[in-house]
Amino acid sequence: MTDLATVVDPNQAAANILNSLQAGRTNNPKDHSYDLGLLTPEQAKSWMEKGYFILRGVLDSETCSEMTRRAIEIFTRAEQGGSGIPGHHVGEDGAIAVEEAAKVDSGESADMRMSKLFNLHRMEPFHSFAKHPAIRNIMHAILGPRVSCFNSQYIFKNPGVWGQPWHQDSLYYVFDRMPQVGVWLATSRATIENGCLFVAPGSHNEPVHAVVPDARPGSNLGYLEVVDYDFSDAEPVLMETGDVLIFHSFLMHMSNDNSSNERRSALVYHYGHSDTTIPETKSATVDFMEV
Repeated sequence: MTDLATVVDPNQAAANILNSLQAGRTNNPKDHSYDLGLLTPEQAKSWMEKGYFILRGVLDSETCSEMTRRAIEIFTRAEQGGSGIPGHHVGEDGAIAVEEAAKVDSGESADMRMSKLFNLHRMEPFHSFAKHPAIRNIMHAILGPRVSCFNSQYIFKNPGVWGQPWHQDSLYYVFDRMPQVGVWLATSRATIENGCLFVAPGSHNEPVHAVVPDARPGSNLGYLEVVDYDFSDAEPVLMETGDVLIFHSFLMHMSNDNSSNERRSALVYHYGHSDTTIPETKSATVDFMEV
């Protein structure tokens, strides 16, 4: 019989491992400012001082709607014909579909249970956006001439769904090259009510902080939280459909619960140096594609 006292919560186990590998890591400004002359002065200033900036109206609403439709289609196909564990499905095309923890076995439709869908950046229409000229220009400005998209996620936050607590994306990437750059495309509007992101300006200058598991019972697998930082100056990132947030992977950010009656959706990419090596076992959600 299993001794329940020895059972470790998966989120606690993940926190222990990532803290031992990542906590305390830093990045040098020269590693995220290759040629900021390729940006506008306002973008360059915000990037260096705050760790993020926003591009308005990069895609039209029709393209964003098509992305959402395709994401639901891929998610549905993965859970119907794929393999995996309850709430996590791997499709034949390599897409990994993750259900919202509170929705598993709820009997609701796929689009109401969907939380995240990984490994999209080699499929259309997502592939074209990964190589969008405006995005490539920004990546060259920040990271240099050889840049790869290595992670893609389609995120659904349906009405009533919890937000994700404060975290830094670099915590999850055990790579030799730091930092990475996040690209967050709003495929629906993002408001305070429907669960927009909040960011802590300037926190990209912090090292990677140690984390603790999300303390909420039933929270999503992998939700870890930074608790040793003052978030009193946090800013909401309000976005319209087609807007894009560019953010540093050390930037602390979180999302609100969705207290509205509308879905918030987003396509999120992470970019890094193409010559990055991965010392540890590679995650199934990491796939370097040079752009």
